[in-house]
Amino acid sequence: MTIGLLFGAALLFLALAGYGLFLDGRWPRKTRFHVDWAFVRNLAVVGNEPRPLRIQMLTVARGRLPGWAVVAGNVRESYDIDFPSFQIVYPDKTVILEAPFSQRLFNRFPYGTEYDPEAYETLQKAMLRAECIIPTHEHWDHVGGVAQSQHISTILPKTFLTKNQINGPTIRDAEFPMSAMRAHPALDYDRYYRAAPGIVLIAAPGHSRGHQMIFVRLQNGREYLFIGDIIWVMANLDQKKARPRLANLKRKENRRLIGQQMKWLHDELYANPENKIIIVPTHDPEHHARYVKKGLIGNDFESEPSATD
Repeated sequence: MTIGLLFGAALLFLALAGYGLFLDGRWPRKTRFHVDWAFVRNLAVVGNEPRPLRIQMLTVARGRLPGWAVVAGNVRESYDIDFPSFQIVYPDKTVILEAPFSQRLFNRFPYGTEYDPEAYETLQKAMLRAECIIPTHEHWDHVGGVAQSQHISTILPKTFLTKNQINGPTIRDAEFPMSAMRAHPALDYDRYYRAAPGIVLIAAPGHSRGHQMIFVRLQNGREYLFIGDIIWVMANLDQKKARPRLANLKRKENRRLIGQQMKWLHDELYANPENKIIIVPTHDPEHHARYVKKGLIGNDFESEPSATD
């Protein structure tokens, strides 16, 4: 083989590798992912028990990701991201969804731009008062606020961590004390789990081994689906493109499963005019601000729950 042919073969290999790693954002044509909404709603609502009245949001940190890391083939844009926690408010209690990382862990994040230590302290106090804490998955920006908490002995026992989350390969980045994790009882469920009145967990492994979505139905009938990190920003659904394969590899994602979930999200909820469920990605500040402006989510944590809706 001549040098010219070798050089051409090398260029072809690099081009194919580059396409596969950075540019290929295709979804599967069909999806096998499915949610039985009738079953989920029956789990969420039992009798006349009090359901959540409203949802509040607290942003602990912000960052900015290059476009190619978010939407395959996008080399021109970048995307603002945020790291919020959500407070589900009942008449007499609260539940916390997501526990963003401490500043020490945040400082390891190369794309971070802003950290709010006061918001982090507010989150810590809210978790102490909350009945339970539920992350969508085991990554450090979703459970680091528990792992690094000075109150870990109080809040870890009421944190829902599944068997797959505890045994997954990425939870170690949150740096939980090993002694605490050995004694922590793991939640083990197959497809759906009723975590509290109006709150149902839906298994959705792909982004991580223990990834799950969280369905919330308020007392007024409004429904939300917290989708964790199936997508980071709505641009994936807007453009019908997945994250690049390099991002999948770096985060140990199952590209096949997460691609099917993106396809399902788009077809069943995002592009379905009959859908009334409010999609809440964890890291999209533009959509969070839109929901706050519409009154769908409050823009601060409450110190004490009240019955006012």
